Amino acid sequence: MVVDTGLDRATEKRRRILDAARLLFVRDGLRGTTMEALARAAGVAKPTLYGYFSDKDAVFTALLDDLSDALTAAFETGMAGPGTVAQRIGMALAGKYGTIAAVIESSPFAEELYSTHSRFSTRFRALDAQMSETMVQHLREAGVREPVELNRLLQAAAYGVARKLLDEASVRAALPILAERLITPELPES
Repeated sequence: MVVDTGLDRATEKRRRILDAARLLFVRDGLRGTTMEALARAAGVAKPTLYGYFSDKDAVFTALLDDLSDALTAAFETGMAGPGTVAQRIGMALAGKYGTIAAVIESSPFAEELYSTHSRFSTRFRALDAQMSETMVQHLREAGVREPVELNRLLQAAAYGVARKLLDEASVRAALPILAERLITPELPES
């Protein structure tokens, strides 16, 4: 016999709120989404919604935190994959930015969502720093003379490509090429 502690219902309700928020933020943008609309879309009362999240920014932050788990997995899969350091970093960047593009590519508010995310999530900033450290370490181990500067260039270029292209397929195709073109000339000749 299973005893319902309410924890599963609370988890399920929180998930419904976040799923509704993801749909509304993509469809209506951050500014165009209200707490009332979130409550209605999630099928909860406004006081229930406020019991989980203090405001719309807190909901957005929770979505970003969930997204950071997916970004971490995609990045780590790319870094652990086969190939040269350029290929692995290219796949890691494609995984990271492709995951973001998959979420926002159909949104008329993609630019708003992209430009707003870094203001809300300290976890996102910490994740970016961790990914940079990993890339610098791999570049250093591959013998790149200026791994920190090359990483900065790679990060900025990947971010720009992802912001400009926005659709997942294009992002996933372009970033491995970018990494290959920027890293390979910097590797010592064997």
